[in-house]
Amino acid sequence: MARRRKSLPADPVPAHIESLSHDGRGVARLDGKAVFIDGALPGEDVDFIYTGRHRNYDEGRIEQIRQASPDRIRPRCSAAGVCGGCSLQHLAPEAQILAKQGVLQENLRRIGGVTPETLLAPLTGPVWGYRHKARLGVKYVRKTGELLVGFREKRKPYVARIDNCEVLHPDAALSPE
Repeated sequence: MARRRKSLPADPVPAHIESLSHDGRGVARLDGKAVFIDGALPGEDVDFIYTGRHRNYDEGRIEQIRQASPDRIRPRCSAAGVCGGCSLQHLAPEAQILAKQGVLQENLRRIGGVTPETLLAPLTGPVWGYRHKARLGVKYVRKTGELLVGFREKRKPYVARIDNCEVLHPDAALSPE
């Protein structure tokens, strides 16, 4: 007998974002269960829509930000919310480095069972145009006769429609300029 799938609540749900996951989603806890919310940042109060429910965690996307993080910035890329190439463009660069350092420390502790005695200052470089390597998708769309080259959309098999990528090095530009 097939299990009956529960429908997802349609109305927005309020949540306070406690932390950031390793893949850049905000983490809230509702009734003791972790909810990973696309586009949310630590310290924010948001209304979100459920996009998936699982036994040990749930998933959602922001519907409205009621109280924004001071580290929230406007993404430089117009495709930032759709493209899967960058998941943290809405987080200030300095805060991104600290978040990534936190993920590394947590992985060392949880997976490796080690805690560093001292931490060196993080290595940093340019914020834009730094990426020399990327895994791009290519798709020919018969209906429009269009060839798409770019990153895949977040959690989808489609290639995102982007004209250029702000993080790719200029020598790896997507547009033929």
